Amino acid sequence: MQKKYTKIIFPLICLLTAIIWGSGFPFQDMAGQVKPEALDSFSFNGLRFLIAGIILIPTFFIFEKVEKTEETKPKLTKTVIFGIVAGAILSFSSVLQQLGIQYTGESGKAGFITGLYLIIVPIATFIIFKQKPSIFVWIAIPFSILGLFFLSVTEGFTVQMGDIFVLICSFGFASHIILYDRVTNKTFVIRLSCIQFFVASAICLALGFIFGNISLDLISKTIVPILYCGVFSAGMAYTLQLIGQKHTPPALASLLFATEGLFATIFECIFEKRLPASRQLLGCALMLVAVLLSQIPAKNKELK
Repeated sequence: MQKKYTKIIFPLICLLTAIIWGSGFPFQDMAGQVKPEALDSFSFNGLRFLIAGIILIPTFFIFEKVEKTEETKPKLTKTVIFGIVAGAILSFSSVLQQLGIQYTGESGKAGFITGLYLIIVPIATFIIFKQKPSIFVWIAIPFSILGLFFLSVTEGFTVQMGDIFVLICSFGFASHIILYDRVTNKTFVIRLSCIQFFVASAICLALGFIFGNISLDLISKTIVPILYCGVFSAGMAYTLQLIGQKHTPPALASLLFATEGLFATIFECIFEKRLPASRQLLGCALMLVAVLLSQIPAKNKELK
């Protein structure tokens, strides 16, 4: 009975992660629309990751007794090392994503382009770890390229710089997911999550003070997006990702994460009261087909 509930609960955690990620895109867009001058991408992410790390501290102490029963020095060392690596990747990817959203002002589109990491992950694991992907991944590639074309290329055949930033960030998030998949069983999950947030915050805030425009006035104007993205999109969602991904078959977990772009568009319509153009809806549909195709396993038993 307990195993039966486990098969239901952890996939639901993955779906909840995708919903929270999707809901954060309109708030990221909101942060970039502060007038007359928006808080820079470095500072915004530095502050939200700082909040994420702080809210995880109580969770860390709650789980500390459980983790101490299996504590080993090698595992602690790996947790710190991989936490630093994950934090560096997270800071790079999130800054590019925020820059892209600020340039385009279209959070739903950014959510779908970000979702291309679900195509990149199986291809990267094949190249690096020699894990042959399903034939459906190869079928998904032309769908993703065509979808990206309709989303990003205007009728005058120009591509927005923001779309390029978001596309690059999808490669960063792909490496982040691959890292998670490789280290969750070798590390302490809550500690890893906490470390990555403080590392990402330190990197982003340092760059914000050097290159950005951080000020108390801009922080006060952007406080709602900072808090939402810090507490929910970062602190809660990335920790749920670690927990859900650890106990869910990879094919099913990736399939559920693939709905992030769909929820981004839904929440964009709710919060920003606007509908995407028909051209962009077609692009969204093609990219959703692509990410779903890419997650169909070679053997059906992987989804069981």
